[in-house]
Amino acid sequence: MIINPSAHAMIPRRNSFRRVGIGRRGQALSIPGGKQLWLGVSKVLAGAVAFLFMASFFINGSLTRVSGEIEQLEAIHNELVEANILLRAQKARLFSPESVGVLADNQLSIQLPASGQYYQL
Repeated sequence: MIINPSAHAMIPRRNSFRRVGIGRRGQALSIPGGKQLWLGVSKVLAGAVAFLFMASFFINGSLTRVSGEIEQLEAIHNELVEANILLRAQKARLFSPESVGVLADNQLSIQLPASGQYYQL
């Protein structure tokens, strides 16, 4: 029987948990389309994300400003509606027949004729 004395020595072996056949040593995985294409795509995507980020800040500021202006316009509209209601009530009160008769009598001395003072044709 032949005994190999080197068989008992510790031999460094590959990690048994690593998959065999992933690639060759010293060679990177190949990317479909090439490295230059994906580098360009990543730069374009980073630029698009930065643009959308800045645009969202601009739109948010615009929305805040526009909503503040809308609130101001609504407050002015409510004031004008209330003023319109008061003015219509005052107009109705001033142009009522009693009010017109009192003003005509006081300022112009115009009085309605009595029933015997006029003739109907």
